[in-house]
Amino acid sequence: MVAVLEGVSTPHYLPRLIDLVGSLASHDRITVTRYSIHARPEFLTHRNFSDALVQRYLAVYYPYDPFYAHWREHQTPGVLPLAAFGSRELKQGRYIREFLRQSVIRDEVGVLLADGTGTTLGIFLERATRSFSKREIGRLELAFPLLAALHALQRRITQPVRRKSGPVNAGKPARQSSAIPAPLWPDLTERERELVGMILAGYPPQAIAARLGISAGTVRNHRQNIFRKLDITSEREVFLQYLDFLAGA
Repeated sequence: MVAVLEGVSTPHYLPRLIDLVGSLASHDRITVTRYSIHARPEFLTHRNFSDALVQRYLAVYYPYDPFYAHWREHQTPGVLPLAAFGSRELKQGRYIREFLRQSVIRDEVGVLLADGTGTTLGIFLERATRSFSKREIGRLELAFPLLAALHALQRRITQPVRRKSGPVNAGKPARQSSAIPAPLWPDLTERERELVGMILAGYPPQAIAARLGISAGTVRNHRQNIFRKLDITSEREVFLQYLDFLAGA
């Protein structure tokens, strides 16, 4: 975890994130894909996989990929095992019957991390001869909040959310991607916890103000109170405390 945190905003980030995910369950290969509701999947990197199979997937099989179809329909981050798909068509269609057989893949599980509007970063662990156990899936699910917080920090630094022009809709509910565990930061008020959740989800102060329907000055006041209560001086320390708590849990 420390290696990934130190790699944030550097070229080392993605390889170290892949190492961290891969350490959670044994596997034969890893593929890393970016899914979008606006374009076909994009392969970012792979380990022990074939470039020829990558091209075959992009040319023929991606429309049959159940993980891609699931993301386009639900756009929900999380841990998604192949066994979760109940549809006979998805489980026995061309993706499994042809592509996984050609790839010598028996089972796979995806870790889907929010990567912008309508976009996810998918890290897929794959096995050739045996399935992932419920215990292994549970280990990935337990680690997911930590992985999501790390990637939110990466996005926060490298892909800042831009403030949209136009009037603010004060009645629009804020989108909060990072739920704060109840035992963490008990001295914070509900509003402060809401604001910290948005910081962890990658929102800069201007976007927080717009989404909560409050002024930038009010956001600054909340941030000062939060930093004072947590005895910190920067948002990076918010992430560090959050990650330390998740790692300990």
